Amino acid sequence: MERTTDRGELAMRAMDDSEADWAGLVPRHQPREFATFDGSDLMLIVGLVLLSIEVVQINGAQLNQVWAAACLIVLLAQRKIAVTGREVFVYGLFLSTALWLTFVGDFPRMKEGQQIIKFAIVYPAFFLLGRYYGWRYASGKRLPFGYLAIAAFLLVQIGLQIYKVPVLYRPVEHTPGAINGSFIERNWLSFYFFAASYVVFLQSRRRPVDAMMFLAFGVANALASGSKSVLVAYGIAIITQLKGHRVMKGLLLAMGAATFAYLFAPELSGQVLSTRLQEERGFALVTSIGLLDRNWLGYGFGFVEGYFAQAAFFIRGLGVGANSIFCAPLDFMLIAGIPGLLAWLMYFCGFGLGWSVIGCVAPIAAWSLTNPMHQNETVWFYLGYLVSYGRYMQRWGTHDLRAMRFAAIAPLSGSRQRSVT
Repeated sequence: MERTTDRGELAMRAMDDSEADWAGLVPRHQPREFATFDGSDLMLIVGLVLLSIEVVQINGAQLNQVWAAACLIVLLAQRKIAVTGREVFVYGLFLSTALWLTFVGDFPRMKEGQQIIKFAIVYPAFFLLGRYYGWRYASGKRLPFGYLAIAAFLLVQIGLQIYKVPVLYRPVEHTPGAINGSFIERNWLSFYFFAASYVVFLQSRRRPVDAMMFLAFGVANALASGSKSVLVAYGIAIITQLKGHRVMKGLLLAMGAATFAYLFAPELSGQVLSTRLQEERGFALVTSIGLLDRNWLGYGFGFVEGYFAQAAFFIRGLGVGANSIFCAPLDFMLIAGIPGLLAWLMYFCGFGLGWSVIGCVAPIAAWSLTNPMHQNETVWFYLGYLVSYGRYMQRWGTHDLRAMRFAAIAPLSGSRQRSVT
């Protein structure tokens, strides 16, 4: 059976403003030329560079926060950002509950003002910017960077640490030997490069060779940062995004597992693992569950740092300077109880936003189970990106960039697509 598909009609469907309200994602003004490098691409490159410079602050604000505020004002004025009502409702419920608990609850707190500003203004701003860029690059616009640019920037980060560049590099005592570059800690560096390579992989044709390049960069990322979680995230990304090719997928996952065992087996056995379970993450997990058992409504902002700073016991990694525990869903619940858990399920797991979104954000959701991923601007930016990307793929059912670009320029030639079987 044959059918004829009009490329011009397909492109007009993608461009038509009447279609702009699917799930509230598509801005009113869509890019007409998908191949050119434009101001939005430059804005993204500048933002990604500034997101990497975490150690430099101006009056307590990071440079990337200044960038986000400026970009958001421009995009909102141009009406290029929109979100679904479900997202607004769930986050509004979480934030209002957390604020109420913060001002009403009589619990020890530290730096709650900073946390309020971040969750009320900073993190939503980065999420909204990610929403814009996720739609933009899902709809056919080519990313202004690839694996080569990402690898070059990773080498820059390594150079910053080797030469201890003033202002841009700050040593981290508790992770000797790991590369953190201009980031506050190695986990944020590993996530930064994972997310950048992940969106490149998503925009590729996702063939086995693309997955091999993606995993190879993941191994380089793990070697540089010393992060164990990052290899798990790469594995989940391959499982969810590489369709078919079961044998190749199995081989890639086996290679990743072997690399993980070779690099990190000493840290996950014997006395080291026992210490982690009894004095670090395991102890923090048990303590947090006990706090929720006593008060499942939540404690508001600033509680985690205030409580563990004044506790009679000591948990390595918690206390003064640590505003969250190691597990993001538990920390959301400590802040706002059930509304906090709902916020994590929607924003980090994609629940309520479609199966495609769930698949896209699955690596970050898994990562957040053992790391405070909700306390970083880069994470919120890429969450917004992946939500928009997943919803666009769910709508149009394709991730072939070349096909989307060809469909977009078809009206210029007036040609028609060949019959397909």
